[in-house]
Amino acid sequence: MKYTGPYCYTLFLSGEEEKRVLSKKESDGKPTNFKRPLTLTKTPKIYILKSKDKIVYVGYASQSIGTRLSQGIKAKGLNGYHGYKWKQVDELELLVYVFDHELNGGKHKNDKPFTLLAEAVEAELVYKVREETGKWPEFQNEIHFNNEERAWAKRIAGEIYEKTMLELAL
Repeated sequence: MKYTGPYCYTLFLSGEEEKRVLSKKESDGKPTNFKRPLTLTKTPKIYILKSKDKIVYVGYASQSIGTRLSQGIKAKGLNGYHGYKWKQVDELELLVYVFDHELNGGKHKNDKPFTLLAEAVEAELVYKVREETGKWPEFQNEIHFNNEERAWAKRIAGEIYEKTMLELAL
């Protein structure tokens, strides 16, 4: 599975602790909204959040990145989901890598190899952060471990990590 990215944004959050919102997004210092391919649904994405030049969270989504971020920011603990731990940070850098495969959706059996690979990339990337820095990403809640296409997932995670570190250096 090929991918493109990183698509880079600065996110600004505001509001009281229980009423956080994504108040502004910037790209290259200019206000913007998320654009295609980040807005695609049924498309695997790996997204990375950085704060103060450190990777603080790695996630996987197949829905629009705006929808995914909004769900995690607005969550209040219903059904046990409290949302992102990073939602109390006021400014974050977002890097998104988009895979070139459209899923069928609805937990279709043909999607499983692609979602498992993307989740394996997520896990390998989180582990790579741990391996390189000695610490897990600060706000990481969970990762989806599996051994699906492990060598391929590890290679992709290594490429994404290197590209992300280059973005940190710029």
